[in-house]
Amino acid sequence: MPANSTPAAGVRPTRTVADWVGAAAFAVFALLFPLTAGRFALLLLPPMLYELTVAVTFLVRGRARRSLSGAGPRVAAYVATFWMPLFFWSTLRWAPSLAPMSSSFAVKLAGASLWLFGSVIAFWPVWHLRRSFSIEPAARALKTDGPYRLARHPIYATQIFIYSGLFLLRASPVSGLALLVWLGVVRVRIGYEERVLCAEYPEYERYRSSVGAFGPWPRVRHAVPAH
Repeated sequence: MPANSTPAAGVRPTRTVADWVGAAAFAVFALLFPLTAGRFALLLLPPMLYELTVAVTFLVRGRARRSLSGAGPRVAAYVATFWMPLFFWSTLRWAPSLAPMSSSFAVKLAGASLWLFGSVIAFWPVWHLRRSFSIEPAARALKTDGPYRLARHPIYATQIFIYSGLFLLRASPVSGLALLVWLGVVRVRIGYEERVLCAEYPEYERYRSSVGAFGPWPRVRHAVPAH
């Protein structure tokens, strides 16, 4: 199904059924994973606390001004959201030999440092965006301040730190492949998100040309998926 841009105006005064279902689903997801991860629960706790924060955003966000319909944007959004937590949870629970603990102290130290850094800063961008947060590509409000002065997609930047850290802690070809798949899906997701933002906010193109995707280093331009 092709992805189409659908505008909608106004601010929603009350919550919809979809908002409550989304909040409940993410809350259950956030609480269930650490409780069923056994001795590996600590590794999954930061991303699950992040998902719990996401659950709150369903109850405080405004109505989307414009969104993308179609299978492509939805699949990219949900795979990017759940792929890495599901991979680590299922692997560490049922097949830990596929992602064994790294034997090098230096590698484990680097992994723990990335994981801790990403975990500490992860809540800043998602809470800053809370009234405009979306899982599926949608434009609710254009944020260019706070963490968005440093990166167009600071939420994904913090997730890169967290999941790269987990990869180094549990380095293996399988976990490396999972990380590469996730990065590829995130790149596609960014393309969809930037399409709807460019369509709703003409000034976004100038912002996009001056702020890096994941930080203030040289900019990474993501191709916008064709209609």
